[in-house]
Amino acid sequence: MSAGAAGTLASENSVGGAKPYLKRKKSSLGETKIAVLGAEGVGKSALSVRFITKRFIGEYDQSTESKYKYRTIVDGEEMAFEVLDTRSVNEDCGVREDVLRWADGYVLVYSMISRKSFVMLQEVQKKVEEFRKGASIPIVVIGNKADLAHMRQVTQEEGQTFAETLGCPFLEVSASEDVTNVTEAFHSLCREIVDYKRRSRTFFERVFGAFGKEKVSS
Repeated sequence: MSAGAAGTLASENSVGGAKPYLKRKKSSLGETKIAVLGAEGVGKSALSVRFITKRFIGEYDQSTESKYKYRTIVDGEEMAFEVLDTRSVNEDCGVREDVLRWADGYVLVYSMISRKSFVMLQEVQKKVEEFRKGASIPIVVIGNKADLAHMRQVTQEEGQTFAETLGCPFLEVSASEDVTNVTEAFHSLCREIVDYKRRSRTFFERVFGAFGKEKVSS
């Protein structure tokens, strides 16, 4: 674990169905819940574990879904991460109602060497938007397996354009070789989530603050 990390690393596993640990509970500015979504085999588990432990593990049990808890420092502030490494069931890319309701933000992952995974990711984004009813959603798009660029099926420009349509950050990374950019991807999403929470909090404070003043004045 890096020098900037603090606290505990823990994981929970599930084999599918409604998950007790995915019950939605409002998170504070110092907490962030991230769901990693994408097709089977794109490297969701490798990315999640690389971010949390700084180690690369090549093989994972794809029949399970894991949630990791991790505390680290982002921009000088301690942040408590919960990272859900989703399982893709029948090519749903982990996009299920309990997952979408639970998360504060989403890492959308495709493999640079699989055009199918990139096309599927665009369907993932549509499902996320439909569930969140068009609300602004903290997202980061990751093109994984940059170490296999000679086998590339998705250009960097395509990934960048897709992210620009969502108004979100985009990174090409290698979970096996590139811990710095993997970490930056998760930290970037964390910043988006914190900013979103602050803007939402300010909005509700304005609305309910004004409502409260009207009640007092009456």
